[in-house]
Amino acid sequence: MRSKMWPRRIDAISIVVAVVGTFILATGGRFDQLALSPLACFWGLIAAFSEAINTVLPGKLFKKYGPIPVIGAAMLVAGIAFLPIYFTQPMPKLAPVDVWVIVYIIIGGTLLAYTMYLSSVQYIEPSTVGMLGALEPLIATILSVSLLHADFGPMDMLGGFLIIVATFMQLMPSRNPIKKNDE
Repeated sequence: MRSKMWPRRIDAISIVVAVVGTFILATGGRFDQLALSPLACFWGLIAAFSEAINTVLPGKLFKKYGPIPVIGAAMLVAGIAFLPIYFTQPMPKLAPVDVWVIVYIIIGGTLLAYTMYLSSVQYIEPSTVGMLGALEPLIATILSVSLLHADFGPMDMLGGFLIIVATFMQLMPSRNPIKKNDE
């Protein structure tokens, strides 16, 4: 919508395939119920909506200021917004290893990962970045099966397969190359 052009046919098909795959993973293949709580589904939908906005919205800011200052400012604002929660929760006792794990999660798992993810919007289309983000539920499922020994049945495999197919569909070249607004 932002670039005022219709998506490629392959983009539309891959979105449908990814949504179906994610739906199958979220329901466990049982379409009359969710494999997760309604509250988890609600927050998942809010997170998906936020991520879609977050992938497309900062493009002009990145061009003007670069990704590091924009992401740093966003994280500063988010940190300030959560200060009231920080002061109302009891502080747990942390061992030195716990502190290092928290530092790693903040720097490696959040700051660096998020900066690389959003910086990729400068090099590839936001729709492709968003579709690659569809791999996240699949990776979460693989990790929960391998590390937490969660059940993983044939329908879950189908959902994961559909997400992988949708991601690879994004790599297919278009007959008509996408023209950017600044060309």
